[in-house]
Amino acid sequence: MADIGSSVATRLGLAATPAGALRRPLSAASPALLYGAAAEERVVLDVGSHTLRAGFSGDSAPLHCAALFGEFCAAGPSGRRVGRARGLLGADGPDVDDETLDALLLEQIREAYRTHLLLDPKARKVAVAESPLLPLRVKQALCRVLLGSLRVPLVSFYPSSLAGLVTCGAMAGLVVDCGHRSSAVVPVYDGRPLNAYMACVPMGGRALLEGLRALLRQFAVFRPFSGAQGDHPPDDRTLDEDTCARVLRDLCSIAPRPAPADRAGSAPGGLGPAPGRVEWFRSNCDAPEQTVRLAAVSPAHGRGVLLIPAWVLERAAEPLLAGDPAEDRLGLVDAVVQCIERVPVDTRRHLVSRILVVGGVADMPGLCARLLADLTARLRQSPRWHALAADVALAASHAGQDGAVFRASERPWIGVSLAVAAKIGGADVKRDDFIADGAVPDWTRLAQ
Repeated sequence: MADIGSSVATRLGLAATPAGALRRPLSAASPALLYGAAAEERVVLDVGSHTLRAGFSGDSAPLHCAALFGEFCAAGPSGRRVGRARGLLGADGPDVDDETLDALLLEQIREAYRTHLLLDPKARKVAVAESPLLPLRVKQALCRVLLGSLRVPLVSFYPSSLAGLVTCGAMAGLVVDCGHRSSAVVPVYDGRPLNAYMACVPMGGRALLEGLRALLRQFAVFRPFSGAQGDHPPDDRTLDEDTCARVLRDLCSIAPRPAPADRAGSAPGGLGPAPGRVEWFRSNCDAPEQTVRLAAVSPAHGRGVLLIPAWVLERAAEPLLAGDPAEDRLGLVDAVVQCIERVPVDTRRHLVSRILVVGGVADMPGLCARLLADLTARLRQSPRWHALAADVALAASHAGQDGAVFRASERPWIGVSLAVAAKIGGADVKRDDFIADGAVPDWTRLAQ
Protein backbone atom coordinates (compact mmCIF):
# COMPACT_ATOMS: atom_id res chain seq x y z
CA MET A 1 0.00 0.00 0.00
CA ALA A 2 3.01 2.31 0.23
CA ASP A 3 2.73 3.49 -3.36
CA ILE A 4 -0.80 4.73 -2.69
CA GLY A 5 0.07 7.25 -0.01
CA SER A 6 3.39 8.39 -1.44
CA SER A 7 1.86 9.82 -4.61
CA VAL A 8 -1.63 10.98 -3.61
CA ALA A 9 -0.71 14.48 -2.47
CA THR A 10 1.24 15.39 -5.59
CA ARG A 11 -1.08 13.68 -8.08
CA LEU A 12 -4.40 15.02 -6.77
CA GLY A 13 -3.87 18.50 -5.32
CA LEU A 14 -7.29 18.41 -3.65
CA ALA A 15 -6.53 21.24 -1.25
CA ALA A 16 -7.17 23.75 -4.03
CA THR A 17 -10.25 22.04 -5.44
CA PRO A 18 -13.35 24.32 -5.43
CA ALA A 19 -16.15 23.25 -3.12
CA GLY A 20 -18.62 22.38 -5.84
CA ALA A 21 -16.28 21.26 -8.60
CA LEU A 22 -16.76 17.55 -8.01
CA ARG A 23 -20.36 17.51 -6.88
CA ARG A 24 -23.32 16.35 -8.96
CA PRO A 25 -26.81 15.15 -8.07
CA LEU A 26 -27.14 11.45 -7.31
CA SER A 27 -29.80 11.19 -10.00
CA ALA A 28 -27.54 12.61 -12.72
CA ALA A 29 -26.30 10.23 -15.38
CA SER A 30 -22.68 9.16 -15.24
CA PRO A 31 -20.43 10.64 -17.95
CA ALA A 32 -19.40 7.08 -18.74
CA LEU A 33 -22.95 6.29 -19.81
CA LEU A 34 -23.24 9.42 -21.97
CA TYR A 35 -19.88 9.76 -23.67
CA GLY A 36 -18.22 6.37 -23.36
CA ALA A 37 -15.40 5.30 -21.06
CA ALA A 38 -11.90 6.65 -20.86
CA ALA A 39 -8.95 4.31 -21.03
CA GLU A 40 -8.31 4.36 -17.27
CA GLU A 41 -11.92 4.29 -16.10
CA ARG A 42 -12.81 1.54 -13.65
CA VAL A 43 -15.79 0.32 -11.71
CA VAL A 44 -15.51 1.36 -8.05
CA LEU A 45 -17.08 -0.80 -5.33
CA ASP A 46 -17.42 -0.17 -1.61
CA VAL A 47 -18.51 -3.41 0.05
CA GLY A 48 -19.31 -2.73 3.69
CA SER A 49 -20.79 -4.99 6.32
CA HIS A 50 -24.27 -3.66 5.51
CA THR A 51 -24.22 -1.61 2.29
CA LEU A 52 -22.94 -2.01 -1.27
CA ARG A 53 -21.99 1.10 -3.26
CA ALA A 54 -21.08 0.95 -6.94
CA GLY A 55 -20.21 3.46 -9.63
CA PHE A 56 -17.51 4.65 -12.02
CA SER A 57 -14.16 6.25 -11.27
CA GLY A 58 -14.09 10.00 -11.71
CA ASP A 59 -17.68 10.41 -10.51
CA SER A 60 -18.46 12.40 -7.38
CA ALA A 61 -21.04 9.95 -6.02
CA PRO A 62 -21.90 6.27 -6.49
CA LEU A 63 -24.61 5.36 -8.96
CA HIS A 64 -25.95 2.51 -6.86
CA CYS A 65 -26.32 2.18 -3.10
CA ALA A 66 -28.28 -0.69 -1.55
CA ALA A 67 -28.40 -2.79 1.59
CA LEU A 68 -26.53 -6.05 1.21
CA PHE A 69 -28.88 -9.02 1.07
CA GLY A 70 -32.02 -7.03 1.76
CA GLU A 71 -33.81 -9.65 -0.31
CA PHE A 72 -31.97 -12.53 -1.90
CA CYS A 73 -32.56 -15.66 -3.93
CA ALA A 74 -29.30 -17.49 -4.54
CA ALA A 75 -28.17 -21.01 -5.33
CA GLY A 76 -25.89 -22.73 -2.84
CA PRO A 77 -24.88 -26.27 -1.89
CA SER A 78 -28.23 -26.85 -0.17
CA GLY A 79 -30.29 -25.75 -3.14
CA ARG A 80 -31.99 -22.43 -3.73
CA ARG A 81 -32.08 -19.88 -0.89
CA VAL A 82 -34.83 -17.28 -0.69
CA GLY A 83 -35.31 -14.82 2.14
CA ARG A 84 -34.41 -11.51 3.74
CA ALA A 85 -31.32 -10.65 5.73
CA ARG A 86 -29.36 -7.59 6.77
CA GLY A 87 -25.61 -7.28 6.57
CA LEU A 88 -22.81 -9.40 5.25
CA LEU A 89 -21.90 -11.73 8.11
CA GLY A 90 -22.91 -12.18 11.72
CA ALA A 91 -26.06 -12.43 13.77
CA ASP A 92 -28.14 -10.27 11.44
CA GLY A 93 -26.73 -11.53 8.14
CA PRO A 94 -26.33 -14.76 6.19
CA ASP A 95 -23.58 -16.54 8.14
CA VAL A 96 -23.23 -19.32 5.59
CA ASP A 97 -20.66 -21.50 3.89
CA ASP A 98 -18.30 -20.15 1.23
CA GLU A 99 -20.28 -21.46 -1.73
CA THR A 100 -23.51 -19.81 -0.62
CA LEU A 101 -21.67 -16.59 0.28
CA ASP A 102 -20.24 -16.53 -3.25
CA ALA A 103 -23.71 -17.02 -4.69
CA LEU A 104 -25.18 -14.21 -2.59
CA LEU A 105 -22.40 -11.77 -3.50
CA LEU A 106 -22.63 -12.75 -7.16
CA GLU A 107 -26.36 -12.07 -7.20
CA GLN A 108 -26.02 -8.57 -5.72
CA ILE A 109 -22.98 -7.49 -7.76
CA ARG A 110 -24.41 -8.87 -10.99
CA GLU A 111 -27.64 -6.95 -10.31
CA ALA A 112 -25.61 -3.75 -9.87
CA TYR A 113 -23.88 -4.33 -13.23
CA ARG A 114 -27.09 -5.21 -15.05
CA THR A 115 -29.43 -2.58 -13.62
CA HIS A 116 -27.29 0.43 -12.69
CA LEU A 117 -23.84 0.25 -14.29
CA LEU A 118 -25.20 -1.09 -17.62
CA LEU A 119 -21.85 -2.65 -18.36
CA ASP A 120 -20.31 -6.00 -19.21
CA PRO A 121 -18.13 -6.92 -16.18
CA LYS A 122 -15.32 -8.15 -18.45
CA ALA A 123 -14.95 -4.68 -19.99
CA ARG A 124 -13.62 -2.81 -16.93
CA LYS A 125 -11.16 -3.30 -14.13
CA VAL A 126 -12.53 -2.94 -10.59
CA ALA A 127 -11.30 -0.84 -7.66
CA VAL A 128 -12.50 -1.78 -4.17
CA ALA A 129 -12.49 0.37 -1.03
CA GLU A 130 -11.14 -1.99 1.63
CA SER A 131 -11.98 -1.47 5.28
CA PRO A 132 -9.30 -2.67 7.72
CA LEU A 133 -12.00 -4.78 9.40
CA LEU A 134 -13.05 -6.50 6.16
CA PRO A 135 -12.81 -10.25 6.90
CA LEU A 136 -10.30 -12.14 4.79
CA ARG A 137 -13.03 -14.67 3.99
CA VAL A 138 -15.22 -11.96 2.46
CA LYS A 139 -12.24 -10.55 0.56
CA GLN A 140 -11.52 -13.95 -0.95
CA ALA A 141 -15.19 -14.43 -1.82
CA LEU A 142 -15.23 -11.02 -3.50
CA CYS A 143 -12.22 -11.96 -5.63
CA ARG A 144 -13.78 -15.30 -6.55
CA VAL A 145 -16.95 -13.55 -7.69
CA LEU A 146 -15.26 -10.72 -9.60
CA LEU A 147 -12.28 -12.54 -11.08
CA GLY A 148 -13.79 -16.00 -11.45
CA SER A 149 -17.53 -15.70 -12.07
CA LEU A 150 -17.72 -12.25 -13.67
CA ARG A 151 -14.32 -12.50 -15.44
CA VAL A 152 -13.12 -9.06 -14.38
CA PRO A 153 -9.52 -8.62 -15.65
CA LEU A 154 -8.10 -7.04 -12.48
CA VAL A 155 -9.18 -6.03 -8.96
CA SER A 156 -7.35 -3.30 -7.02
CA PHE A 157 -7.79 -2.75 -3.28
CA TYR A 158 -7.47 0.72 -1.74
CA PRO A 159 -7.51 1.39 2.04
CA SER A 160 -10.78 3.10 2.90
CA SER A 161 -9.20 5.16 5.68
CA LEU A 162 -6.74 6.85 3.31
CA ALA A 163 -9.43 7.18 0.65
CA GLY A 164 -11.62 9.10 3.08
CA LEU A 165 -8.82 11.55 3.86
CA VAL A 166 -8.18 12.04 0.13
CA THR A 167 -11.59 13.73 -0.14
CA CYS A 168 -10.34 16.34 2.36
CA GLY A 169 -6.99 16.87 0.65
CA ALA A 170 -5.18 15.53 3.72
CA MET A 171 -2.53 12.85 4.07
CA ALA A 172 -2.64 12.49 7.87
CA GLY A 173 -5.39 12.26 10.44
CA LEU A 174 -7.57 10.00 12.57
CA VAL A 175 -10.31 8.29 10.58
CA VAL A 176 -13.29 7.19 12.67
CA ASP A 177 -15.13 4.56 10.62
CA CYS A 178 -18.60 3.96 12.09
CA GLY A 179 -19.83 0.78 10.43
CA HIS A 180 -22.87 -1.40 10.93
CA ARG A 181 -21.33 -4.09 13.11
CA SER A 182 -18.40 -2.22 14.67
CA SER A 183 -16.46 1.03 14.61
CA ALA A 184 -12.74 1.52 14.11
CA VAL A 185 -10.36 4.44 14.63
CA VAL A 186 -7.50 4.22 12.12
CA PRO A 187 -4.53 6.62 12.23
CA VAL A 188 -3.13 7.68 8.85
CA TYR A 189 0.24 9.42 8.67
CA ASP A 190 2.12 10.53 5.56
CA GLY A 191 -0.43 8.77 3.38
CA ARG A 192 0.03 5.40 5.10
CA PRO A 193 -2.65 3.73 7.24
CA LEU A 194 -1.13 2.68 10.57
CA ASN A 195 -3.38 -0.32 11.09
CA ALA A 196 -1.16 -1.69 13.87
CA TYR A 197 -2.31 1.21 16.10
CA MET A 198 -6.00 0.86 15.19
CA ALA A 199 -8.63 0.81 17.96
CA CYS A 200 -11.97 -0.99 17.51
CA VAL A 201 -15.22 -1.11 19.48
CA PRO A 202 -18.20 -3.44 18.86
CA MET A 203 -20.61 -0.51 18.56
CA GLY A 204 -22.15 0.54 15.27
CA GLY A 205 -25.38 0.76 13.35
CA ARG A 206 -26.65 -2.58 14.60
CA ALA A 207 -26.11 -1.58 18.24
CA LEU A 208 -27.94 1.69 17.54
CA LEU A 209 -30.93 -0.19 16.13
CA GLU A 210 -31.06 -2.54 19.11
CA GLY A 211 -30.80 0.34 21.58
CA LEU A 212 -33.42 2.39 19.75
CA ARG A 213 -35.83 -0.55 19.70
CA ALA A 214 -35.39 -1.00 23.46
CA LEU A 215 -36.09 2.70 24.08
CA LEU A 216 -39.16 2.69 21.84
CA ARG A 217 -40.50 -0.43 23.51
CA GLN A 218 -40.11 1.22 26.92
CA PHE A 219 -41.13 4.83 26.30
CA ALA A 220 -43.09 5.04 23.01
CA VAL A 221 -46.87 4.58 22.70
CA PHE A 222 -48.94 3.21 19.83
CA ARG A 223 -52.28 5.01 19.33
CA PRO A 224 -54.74 3.40 16.87
CA PHE A 225 -56.77 5.64 14.61
CA SER A 226 -59.89 4.22 16.25
CA GLY A 227 -59.62 6.09 19.54
CA ALA A 228 -61.96 3.70 21.35
CA GLN A 229 -59.15 1.18 21.75
CA GLY A 230 -56.91 3.58 23.70
CA ASP A 231 -53.12 3.70 23.73
CA HIS A 232 -50.99 0.56 23.78
CA PRO A 233 -47.28 -0.15 24.24
CA PRO A 234 -45.75 -1.07 20.87
CA ASP A 235 -45.00 -4.75 20.37
CA ASP A 236 -42.10 -6.35 18.51
CA ARG A 237 -44.11 -6.70 15.31
CA THR A 238 -44.86 -2.97 15.29
CA LEU A 239 -41.21 -2.15 16.00
CA ASP A 240 -39.85 -4.29 13.20
CA GLU A 241 -36.44 -3.67 11.68
CA ASP A 242 -37.74 -1.53 8.82
CA THR A 243 -39.64 0.78 11.19
CA CYS A 244 -36.68 1.20 13.55
CA ALA A 245 -34.34 1.82 10.60
CA ARG A 246 -36.71 4.51 9.30
CA VAL A 247 -36.85 6.20 12.70
CA LEU A 248 -33.06 6.11 13.00
CA ARG A 249 -32.52 7.42 9.46
CA ASP A 250 -35.21 10.11 9.26
CA LEU A 251 -35.92 11.26 12.83
CA CYS A 252 -32.90 10.70 15.05
CA SER A 253 -30.24 13.30 15.75
CA ILE A 254 -27.58 13.64 18.41
CA ALA A 255 -27.92 16.13 21.25
CA PRO A 256 -25.01 18.57 21.56
CA ARG A 257 -24.59 18.06 25.33
CA PRO A 258 -23.74 14.81 27.11
CA ALA A 259 -25.39 13.75 30.34
CA PRO A 260 -23.55 14.76 33.54
CA ALA A 261 -21.36 12.15 35.16
CA ASP A 262 -23.67 11.87 38.18
CA ARG A 263 -26.53 10.94 35.84
CA ALA A 264 -24.67 8.08 34.18
CA GLY A 265 -25.68 4.47 34.53
CA SER A 266 -28.46 2.11 33.54
CA ALA A 267 -31.61 0.90 35.18
CA PRO A 268 -31.44 -2.30 37.25
CA GLY A 269 -30.91 -5.23 34.93
CA GLY A 270 -29.46 -2.98 32.23
CA LEU A 271 -32.92 -2.26 30.73
CA GLY A 272 -32.64 1.31 29.48
CA PRO A 273 -31.17 4.37 31.19
CA ALA A 274 -31.46 4.98 34.92
CA PRO A 275 -34.55 6.92 36.15
CA GLY A 276 -32.48 9.96 37.12
CA ARG A 277 -30.88 10.03 33.70
CA VAL A 278 -34.27 9.79 31.96
CA GLU A 279 -35.52 12.79 33.93
CA TRP A 280 -32.42 14.77 32.93
CA PHE A 281 -32.94 13.81 29.29
CA ARG A 282 -36.56 15.00 29.41
CA SER A 283 -35.76 18.32 31.03
CA ASN A 284 -32.82 19.07 28.70
CA CYS A 285 -34.43 18.15 25.39
CA ASP A 286 -33.71 20.74 22.67
CA ALA A 287 -36.50 19.66 20.30
CA PRO A 288 -39.31 22.19 19.71
CA GLU A 289 -41.95 19.47 20.23
CA GLN A 290 -41.87 16.98 23.08
CA THR A 291 -43.53 14.19 21.07
CA VAL A 292 -43.01 13.05 17.48
CA ARG A 293 -45.75 11.22 15.60
CA LEU A 294 -44.95 8.48 13.08
CA ALA A 295 -47.46 6.47 11.06
CA ALA A 296 -47.22 2.78 11.93
CA VAL A 297 -49.15 -0.47 11.67
CA SER A 298 -49.82 -2.90 14.50
CA PRO A 299 -50.96 -6.43 13.58
CA ALA A 300 -53.09 -6.49 16.73
CA HIS A 301 -54.65 -3.01 16.59
CA GLY A 302 -54.50 -1.97 12.93
CA ARG A 303 -53.24 1.35 11.61
CA GLY A 304 -52.30 4.21 13.88
CA VAL A 305 -49.49 6.49 14.96
CA LEU A 306 -46.42 5.86 17.05
CA LEU A 307 -45.93 8.59 19.66
CA ILE A 308 -42.20 8.90 20.34
CA PRO A 309 -40.76 11.20 23.04
CA ALA A 310 -38.39 13.69 21.44
CA TRP A 311 -35.65 13.00 23.98
CA VAL A 312 -35.54 9.36 22.81
CA LEU A 313 -34.67 10.53 19.30
CA GLU A 314 -31.93 12.81 20.67
CA ARG A 315 -30.38 10.26 23.02
CA ALA A 316 -30.60 7.03 21.02
CA ALA A 317 -26.92 7.32 20.05
CA GLU A 318 -25.60 7.85 23.59
CA PRO A 319 -24.25 4.26 23.87
CA LEU A 320 -22.33 4.73 20.61
CA LEU A 321 -20.46 7.74 21.99
CA ALA A 322 -20.14 6.93 25.68
CA GLY A 323 -20.27 3.13 25.56
CA ASP A 324 -22.56 0.70 27.32
CA PRO A 325 -21.41 -0.07 30.89
CA ALA A 326 -24.09 -2.74 31.31
CA GLU A 327 -22.59 -4.72 28.41
CA ASP A 328 -18.99 -3.65 29.20
CA ARG A 329 -18.63 -1.99 25.80
CA LEU A 330 -16.49 1.03 25.05
CA GLY A 331 -17.73 3.97 22.98
CA LEU A 332 -16.25 6.02 20.16
CA VAL A 333 -14.62 8.50 22.54
CA ASP A 334 -12.86 5.65 24.36
CA ALA A 335 -11.68 4.21 21.04
CA VAL A 336 -10.21 7.55 19.95
CA VAL A 337 -8.37 7.92 23.27
CA GLN A 338 -7.03 4.36 22.93
CA CYS A 339 -5.77 5.13 19.44
CA ILE A 340 -4.05 8.30 20.66
CA GLU A 341 -2.28 6.28 23.35
CA ARG A 342 -1.00 3.74 20.81
CA VAL A 343 0.36 6.01 18.07
CA PRO A 344 3.94 7.36 18.27
CA VAL A 345 4.35 10.42 20.47
CA ASP A 346 5.59 12.72 17.70
CA THR A 347 2.49 12.09 15.56
CA ARG A 348 -0.25 12.65 18.16
CA ARG A 349 -0.65 16.41 17.82
CA HIS A 350 -0.75 16.21 14.04
CA LEU A 351 -3.28 13.36 14.03
CA VAL A 352 -5.79 14.83 16.50
CA SER A 353 -5.88 18.06 14.50
CA ARG A 354 -7.62 16.20 11.64
CA ILE A 355 -10.38 13.83 12.75
CA LEU A 356 -12.58 12.51 9.95
CA VAL A 357 -15.79 10.57 10.64
CA VAL A 358 -16.93 8.21 7.87
CA GLY A 359 -19.23 5.21 7.58
CA GLY A 360 -22.97 4.68 7.41
CA VAL A 361 -23.66 5.98 10.93
CA ALA A 362 -21.65 9.16 10.26
CA ASP A 363 -24.60 10.69 8.38
CA MET A 364 -26.51 11.19 11.66
CA PRO A 365 -26.94 14.93 12.31
CA GLY A 366 -24.75 16.20 15.12
CA LEU A 367 -22.44 13.19 15.39
CA CYS A 368 -19.21 14.98 14.40
CA ALA A 369 -19.81 18.00 16.63
CA ARG A 370 -20.75 15.86 19.63
CA LEU A 371 -17.74 13.55 19.16
CA LEU A 372 -15.45 16.58 19.01
CA ALA A 373 -16.96 18.09 22.17
CA ASP A 374 -16.85 14.84 24.17
CA LEU A 375 -13.29 14.08 23.09
CA THR A 376 -12.09 17.57 24.00
CA ALA A 377 -13.75 17.31 27.42
CA ARG A 378 -12.23 13.87 28.03
CA LEU A 379 -8.71 15.04 27.15
CA ARG A 380 -8.99 18.14 29.35
CA GLN A 381 -9.93 16.00 32.35
CA SER A 382 -6.72 13.98 32.08
CA PRO A 383 -3.40 15.59 33.12
CA ARG A 384 -1.65 13.38 30.57
CA TRP A 385 -3.66 14.60 27.58
CA HIS A 386 -4.57 18.12 28.69
CA ALA A 387 -2.05 19.68 26.30
CA LEU A 388 -3.61 17.89 23.31
CA ALA A 389 -7.14 19.14 23.97
CA ALA A 390 -6.53 22.50 22.29
CA ASP A 391 -5.43 20.80 19.05
CA VAL A 392 -8.46 18.53 18.60
CA ALA A 393 -10.31 19.48 15.41
CA LEU A 394 -12.32 17.93 12.61
CA ALA A 395 -10.80 17.45 9.17
CA ALA A 396 -12.36 20.21 7.06
CA SER A 397 -12.42 19.71 3.31
CA HIS A 398 -13.15 23.37 2.50
CA ALA A 399 -12.87 25.91 5.29
CA GLY A 400 -15.32 28.78 5.15
CA GLN A 401 -17.81 27.00 2.90
CA ASP A 402 -21.34 26.31 4.11
CA GLY A 403 -22.83 22.86 3.70
CA ALA A 404 -21.30 19.44 3.22
CA VAL A 405 -19.28 18.76 0.09
CA PHE A 406 -19.58 14.97 0.31
CA ARG A 407 -21.75 12.69 2.39
CA ALA A 408 -19.74 11.15 5.21
CA SER A 409 -20.93 7.64 4.37
CA GLU A 410 -19.70 7.98 0.76
CA ARG A 411 -16.25 9.47 1.39
CA PRO A 412 -14.31 6.16 1.09
CA TRP A 413 -15.99 5.43 -2.25
CA ILE A 414 -15.34 8.97 -3.51
CA GLY A 415 -11.71 8.82 -2.40
CA VAL A 416 -11.13 5.63 -4.39
CA SER A 417 -12.87 7.23 -7.36
CA LEU A 418 -10.49 10.20 -7.19
CA ALA A 419 -7.43 7.98 -6.75
CA VAL A 420 -8.29 5.88 -9.80
CA ALA A 421 -8.99 8.99 -11.88
CA ALA A 422 -5.54 10.31 -10.88
CA LYS A 423 -3.95 6.98 -11.95
CA ILE A 424 -2.83 6.09 -8.43
CA GLY A 425 -2.34 2.35 -8.08
CA GLY A 426 -3.56 0.07 -5.33
CA ALA A 427 -2.90 -3.52 -4.30
CA ASP A 428 -3.63 -5.35 -7.56
CA VAL A 429 -4.93 -8.90 -7.98
CA LYS A 430 -4.85 -10.17 -11.56
CA ARG A 431 -7.27 -12.81 -12.74
CA ASP A 432 -4.62 -15.27 -13.94
CA ASP A 433 -2.61 -14.97 -10.72
CA PHE A 434 -5.67 -15.44 -8.52
CA ILE A 435 -6.85 -18.49 -10.45
CA ALA A 436 -3.36 -19.98 -10.12
CA ASP A 437 -2.79 -19.55 -6.36
CA GLY A 438 -5.94 -17.93 -4.88
CA ALA A 439 -3.88 -15.40 -2.88
CA VAL A 440 -5.24 -11.96 -1.99
CA PRO A 441 -3.45 -9.01 -0.32
CA ASP A 442 -3.69 -9.19 3.47
CA TRP A 443 -2.39 -6.31 5.58
CA THR A 444 -2.32 -8.50 8.71
CA ARG A 445 0.63 -10.48 7.31
CA LEU A 446 4.01 -8.92 7.98
CA ALA A 447 5.62 -10.62 4.95
CA GLN A 448 3.73 -10.71 1.66
